Amino acid sequence: MELPVKFKNLLRSENFAAIALLGVVSAFVYLPLAGKFGYTHDDWYLMYAARVKGPLIFREIFGGDRPLRALVMIPAYMAFGDNPLYYNLSAYFFRLLSGLGFLWMLRLLWPKQRVATLWMALLFLIYPGFLSQPNGIDYQSQMVALAAATFSLALTLKVFLSSGVFARASSFTLSVLLAWLYLGLVEYFIGVEVLRFLLILTLALRVQGNWLTKTRRAVWRGLPFLLASLPFLVWRFFIFESERGATDIGMQLSGFISNPPYHLALWFLRLLEDVFNIILAAWAVPFYQLFYRTESKLLIGTVALALFLIALVLFPRHWREKDTEENPRWRCEALWLGAFSLVACQLPIVLVNRQVSFPAFSRYTLAGSLGAMMILVALLYALKDQRIRLVLLSGLVMVATLTHTANAAKFAAETKALNDFWWQVSWRIPQLWKGTTLVVNYPLVGTEEDYFIWGPANQIYYPEGTNEEFVQPGVYATVLNHDAVINILTRQRQEFDSRRGIGTYRNYRNILILTQPTLKSCVQVIDGLQPAYSAAEDETIMLVGPYSEAEHVLMEESFHVPPETIFGPEPAHAWCYFYQKAALARQRGDWELVRALDAETSRKGIVPKDSIEWMPFLQASALSGDSARVAEIAPSMTPNPFIAQQACQILTGMDLAPEMRALVEELYCLPQ
Repeated sequence: MELPVKFKNLLRSENFAAIALLGVVSAFVYLPLAGKFGYTHDDWYLMYAARVKGPLIFREIFGGDRPLRALVMIPAYMAFGDNPLYYNLSAYFFRLLSGLGFLWMLRLLWPKQRVATLWMALLFLIYPGFLSQPNGIDYQSQMVALAAATFSLALTLKVFLSSGVFARASSFTLSVLLAWLYLGLVEYFIGVEVLRFLLILTLALRVQGNWLTKTRRAVWRGLPFLLASLPFLVWRFFIFESERGATDIGMQLSGFISNPPYHLALWFLRLLEDVFNIILAAWAVPFYQLFYRTESKLLIGTVALALFLIALVLFPRHWREKDTEENPRWRCEALWLGAFSLVACQLPIVLVNRQVSFPAFSRYTLAGSLGAMMILVALLYALKDQRIRLVLLSGLVMVATLTHTANAAKFAAETKALNDFWWQVSWRIPQLWKGTTLVVNYPLVGTEEDYFIWGPANQIYYPEGTNEEFVQPGVYATVLNHDAVINILTRQRQEFDSRRGIGTYRNYRNILILTQPTLKSCVQVIDGLQPAYSAAEDETIMLVGPYSEAEHVLMEESFHVPPETIFGPEPAHAWCYFYQKAALARQRGDWELVRALDAETSRKGIVPKDSIEWMPFLQASALSGDSARVAEIAPSMTPNPFIAQQACQILTGMDLAPEMRALVEELYCLPQ
């Protein structure tokens, strides 16, 4: 069946080619590893609260700082449930929409610069300075806000470029509604409103007349947008009382009053640093931080880049420069538009004492990257040689592709490490005593907040919560920082903490330590009465180890299986599975089962990569009088004096036969 002529023309059009290019390149940049991203950072408390109380809990969670976020997360949770894949696909969709909205805005502003505007949109879409794209749950609102902001700007231009009354009225209404939406979701995008006025000013400056007349015309044209947004802005910044210091304008500006000269100088320097980071450092620092960490990054990144270059070959006529240099005025407009909008977008961030840094605070580059890409492309278009310009722009695409590929690999590796950790915990611990405070040492994932620990633990052991009125986990956690160490050592009492409608009761007298010193180690439950540490163990864990209470493991309860949508499929039953079962059997005093597991691992030919994990099998062999097995294990443990000393202390503290005690002392206690 032959395609209609109009459809054929659409497929051959430059607009379709541009949209297809943005879609193809961004898909290969952002989606190859999307299925391997899991919960991370704030996702843990968000998704646990929704699982316990349903999606309406988001109204309470976000009511204290960004209430409109509930309008995004409630329908998202109703549609996607607990599955992180769908959130990441949705986040990508809105990220792509933001690129298309930006392209639309640029082409309304500079309709003849088809290639240059496409480069701006493409570089904005795959901008390597923003590194939280794989965090699709928590950053769902940021992606929606960014898409709303770019389409709102494009619709603003449409108001002045359309001739029909209905078209202008509908564009104006939708533009204002989208502005309310993006500001309600992310208030620090407020600098985009300055870009809106600058766009109107740009159109006004193109008309005949003096500067004063043109500026007056721009102000008059921009006034309806200001008046339409003013009620919302007044409510958000002057009436609404934020419960969170980071979004409370008055609290953040209070320091300025005490020492204005100092803060003015500090803000100016930070603003300069942010501008430098967004325009230039974003193409180097994240690449340097991330690229060396993964093995598959080069292959995936090369494939994405190859597809991009193929696209250049497939659509050669769309990449030919025609009118670009006949009217260089657009470059001047792009430079001053980009510069003023970049400064305007960063000022709200700097004024509340926040700053761009990679990777932790890369989110503060999002709004500023709109202006930065205008500046960057305009500067590169100052080069007369099209081939040099194409090579440089393609090089930026390559850097962005490799940066995002390495960043995705990092997120995927962290997800796998964390999922494997909790699967091992589920093999080792049937149930945790209600009220336990966990201290956890992850091998690859940092623990910035306590919910990085209690979030996954409660998804497994207390998925329904423990309180009828508010979200209350069954087990709690503490981040093992300096204060926590002091509180554990001094046996401080219980602390109540209520954040975003979630109540926790950490207790430094009821701790249980779970630690995985390296990725090659198994998870170890520390028994403070008889602790055994890996040679790679963190010294802080060893400091508080004697306070870890293994009785918080309820050994006779039914096992809890981690939900696969959150923790992925159960890993293969390799060494760590048998180690966890042996460690649990040891705690139960079932030495026969430990011996049986030892025999099974021997038949399978699997051995530990961390020698401390021989301990339950060594103990079982010593108690049963198996001298041959005790001697067989010795070469795997005694070369490390730290491990040998622990083996000596633990074994000699057991009720061994005289002959076995003598063998143990000879093999494990005497200096080698």
